[in-house]
Amino acid sequence: MDSRNVEHAVDVTAGSLFEAAAAAVRAFREGALVEELPAPATELRITVSPLPVEHRVRLQRVEQWAQTGTVKSPVEKVRRDRVRELLGLKDEAVS
Repeated sequence: MDSRNVEHAVDVTAGSLFEAAAAAVRAFREGALVEELPAPATELRITVSPLPVEHRVRLQRVEQWAQTGTVKSPVEKVRRDRVRELLGLKDEAVS
């Protein structure tokens, strides 16, 4: 919910929880209808379909995961690169 008590939603297709969060943030940033952009403490509610499963993650945690930590597999590297790209963090290297 934003400061006007309005909840915003967007449907995205993603391969992971953090990719879904990043894709939603990108959609909100590019959209013209959202006046307040997500901040690091913004809680994002993720619902997985067709079986409804809801996850909540703070944008700060998504950004932290995308920018830090050891990459354990090529699949994880691809996922982190995709999340960084969606968040506009593509040029920042993972430690």
